[in-house]
Amino acid sequence: MIKKLKVKIFSSFMLLVLMLVIAGVMSIWELRKMNDSFSDVIDNNYLSIEHALNVTQALEREDSGLLLLFLGKKDEAMSVINSADSAIAISMIEIKKNATEPGEKEVIQEIEKEYNSYFTQLDSLVTSSTSDDIDYNNLHIQFTKTKKAVTSLMELNQTSMYSKANEMHKKLYQTMMPGIVSIILAIIFALLLNFYISHYFVNPLNKLISATQNYIPPSTNLKVDIKSEDELKTLQLEINSLIRRLLSHNKSK
Repeated sequence: MIKKLKVKIFSSFMLLVLMLVIAGVMSIWELRKMNDSFSDVIDNNYLSIEHALNVTQALEREDSGLLLLFLGKKDEAMSVINSADSAIAISMIEIKKNATEPGEKEVIQEIEKEYNSYFTQLDSLVTSSTSDDIDYNNLHIQFTKTKKAVTSLMELNQTSMYSKANEMHKKLYQTMMPGIVSIILAIIFALLLNFYISHYFVNPLNKLISATQNYIPPSTNLKVDIKSEDELKTLQLEINSLIRRLLSHNKSK
């Protein structure tokens, strides 16, 4: 015979477990998405900003190399400028790898165009035997344009990073929400479960106890009627059957 009471109670608790499992899965899913967003910020935006800063610093070193050139330290100036140019080339390779934002490739192309123009003029100055033909003002303008293009790249990634940070902030609340909802639902479910157990289990038992205490022979049945078709109903019928057997046994003496 199926233990109906056991099934009812077990089903109730399994429903609670299912609710908690669903809430847990939703929280894990949201945490995973938030982790992906965080990794995206680190792997792309932050690294792009870092390499753009490296380019800016290398440009400043090239400018310092130009000052050394004016001071007559040509060999030292060439060493500084070439080293900075190599650093810029390496950083630009990394920047291209992390180009994932809309419009970022166009900004990178602008940086390359401006820097190539700047370095061409700078190289002409370094290799020139005379400074009469060098337009220093134009060189400075080109230097400023190159830095501005690099700054645009940093600003683009910073804006994207702030936007993604706000998204992660929202996702944090989304991650918390399943837990909050599950707690509220668990409280509601616990109250409903308490009502269910009281109504279908405790109250019928109390009725049986009261009817047993108030039983007066020679009545053949307890004055109680259990409505549920489960073990409690079976218990009532078995008690009534026991009473009838006892009465029959006493009469036969």
